[in-house]
Amino acid sequence: MKKGNFATKLLCLCALCIFATGLLSAAPVKYISIATSSSGSAFSVIGTAMIDVINKNVPNLSANIEITGGSSENILLIKNKNVELGITASDVLVLAFEGKGSFAGKQVGKNEVYGMMGGHMTVLQVYVLKDGPVKSYKDLKGKKIAVGPAGSVAGDAMKTIMDTYGYEINKDWKPEYLSHGDAAEALTDGNVDAVTIMSTLPASPVATAAASKPLRLLSLDQAEYDTIIKNCPYYIPSSIPAGIYNGQDEAIPNTFGSVSLMIVSPDLPEEDVYQITKALYEHNDVLVAAYPQCDEWNLKNAVRGIEGLLDLHPGAAKYLKEVGAIK
Repeated sequence: MKKGNFATKLLCLCALCIFATGLLSAAPVKYISIATSSSGSAFSVIGTAMIDVINKNVPNLSANIEITGGSSENILLIKNKNVELGITASDVLVLAFEGKGSFAGKQVGKNEVYGMMGGHMTVLQVYVLKDGPVKSYKDLKGKKIAVGPAGSVAGDAMKTIMDTYGYEINKDWKPEYLSHGDAAEALTDGNVDAVTIMSTLPASPVATAAASKPLRLLSLDQAEYDTIIKNCPYYIPSSIPAGIYNGQDEAIPNTFGSVSLMIVSPDLPEEDVYQITKALYEHNDVLVAAYPQCDEWNLKNAVRGIEGLLDLHPGAAKYLKEVGAIK
């Protein structure tokens, strides 16, 4: 064999060995999904920013978002092992654990979902046309009410309200399951009588509707408000200041809210959750740029809405202990 041929073959053999070693040592890419809500909603915007952070900062993980009906559906998707992560609301989790509301017959065990991050506050907003016949919640009997996509937190909140007023769903009032954008358009077109949204202030669909036609935001009557706050401790008392929306001259004193949370499947390994948690907290600026209220997804609020409600995933707990956010 000629010396040149031998050297060439030896170099090729070494290159193949190095390439094969790299293939063997490289960890396979794991694909994960974050369940959010309807397209354009706060959850979908936040989820999109989160997958950007994860894909750029967590090796061997490839994340994507799932467009869903919202909080209730996201919990069930994790319970049924269809997704690994999901954004939901603290009040909906309580209903899931108690098997109430939209979870009747579909109760979720506390060992079937874990907490990962506490997030921003959302506020219930129910709005109607200002020059229409609805002046208060009592006027909603017999009306069509948009409650967000099926499984959304707004639907559970509205059912709680209407039950408190003594109005039975599908008998005394009819829910319409529309995306928040479609619901605002349906109201201005006269196809629904009221719209319910659980969102940060201001909510862009409400602002869009208010720019088109004058709106009225509804405040709960004191007796019904007191009953809901007493019977539903997972709801947090809230109000809506005057001037949040175009033409809204009066404050709305009696409403309530909840905390948005990131929940996670118990099956996702500790190291993966640790790395995801670390990346999201250390790149919070990316989330804030996408959705300003993400400044509440900080270490100070790490277990807000989670503590006392569900267990932290060991991977999240590991990171939070490491940075001194929890003991």
